[in-house]
Amino acid sequence: MSVASSSEARPQWVSNTPSSGGPLPGLSYGYPGKQAMPWRERIRNFTPAWFYVTMGLAITTLQFMVIPWHHELLVLKVIFLIFWLTTLLVIFAFLGLTIARYVMFPDLWQKVWDHPDEAMYFACLPMSLIPMQNGMSEGLDLWWGLGGHNSARFLWFIFGCWLATTLLGYTIAFVCFKKMITVHRHEMKTMTAAWLAPFGALIVDGSAGTLMTPLLAEHNPSIGMFAGLWATMTVSIGLSVSVLVMAILLQRMFVDGLPPAKHIWTSWSVLSVTTQAGFTILALSGAFNALLPVHYGTSKLLTHPAIGEIIYAIGITIGMVLWFVSIFAIIFAIFAVWTVSKQEGLIFGPNCWAWVFPFGVFAVHTYGNGLYFDSQFFRVLGGILNIITILGSSVMIVLTVPQFFRGTMFTYSYVVDDEAMGIQYSHKQTDAARSIWAEEKGDMSLN
Repeated sequence: MSVASSSEARPQWVSNTPSSGGPLPGLSYGYPGKQAMPWRERIRNFTPAWFYVTMGLAITTLQFMVIPWHHELLVLKVIFLIFWLTTLLVIFAFLGLTIARYVMFPDLWQKVWDHPDEAMYFACLPMSLIPMQNGMSEGLDLWWGLGGHNSARFLWFIFGCWLATTLLGYTIAFVCFKKMITVHRHEMKTMTAAWLAPFGALIVDGSAGTLMTPLLAEHNPSIGMFAGLWATMTVSIGLSVSVLVMAILLQRMFVDGLPPAKHIWTSWSVLSVTTQAGFTILALSGAFNALLPVHYGTSKLLTHPAIGEIIYAIGITIGMVLWFVSIFAIIFAIFAVWTVSKQEGLIFGPNCWAWVFPFGVFAVHTYGNGLYFDSQFFRVLGGILNIITILGSSVMIVLTVPQFFRGTMFTYSYVVDDEAMGIQYSHKQTDAARSIWAEEKGDMSLN
């Protein structure tokens, strides 16, 4: 991060240099040669970006459900269940470490939210929970028949979990949006695709309700319609803001090039937005085709015999267009990571898991195209992408688990790293308050 000469710049260097005149402490990242940290320091460095790992694990559990061949094999169901339960335990463990971080170091809570990069990663938590809920409705309920096939009680429980997760997603998106406007200072050259996380999470949040809508409609059509509309609203808001942020990201790259190595893995967030929106809209069109037309009321639109088919046609077309855009997003992400890694080296940390979730969603999106278009090409391609996701996630697990327990991949905290480098961030509200105070002091001196 470059030194800014203007007071308006986002990062400002302050002198933490010891009296002997030695240099500021340097940073080295955790893989492969870093010494192990004690658990207290691991917890201090446990950033919200670690939920990239649970996002990757959660989407990997769904891959076993959408393999297009021998779908009913017991071995697939068992592996799915093992992955699902393991991911659930990891999520609870990471939540425990997160709570411990802010209990043991309470000053970090405000610092993280006020940090223009690290705050964005809180959105990884709801994005970890949504695939788990998809696994509950599509896997535990329909595939395993837990509590009876399409059990009403179990379905209402999943529905409640989904509503709570979407409210969590809205809360994080609003807080991040407010912080970005009122607190964080930004420069174009320091902007990264991490800005997409809080709003891309809303698109992810909508997907679970989309898949539950037809199931809920079998028990209560009104609740099913509510779920479909709530999912539509959530996806619409998330996609609208994400498109605007992607325009800023494109300008940033045109003007200042690619982000540095520590932030380059966020380039996969573009794929996360495009393919998740495409799959969710695809599934929404099928859900509304089952719900519509309604047979009550006087609305000419909702009672029209063809309304369901019209929405279905529009939805699968938009889903297909976004699938094409997602191909470009994959090429861009690979190019970005490859280019920066060649120039600066590969930094292995939790952010390296950022590719697993969007790539896994792209595999599911491709599988969905195979179902809706009845296309053997998409079925085969989807199966290949499923296997790549499972194998890639397995490699990431093998690389991550030993480093996690040895404590050698925890030097990836933005707030802690910046403090070690002597960087302080000026905030809009703080600077505004100082300006008002200075003006008032000047007026008093004149009087």
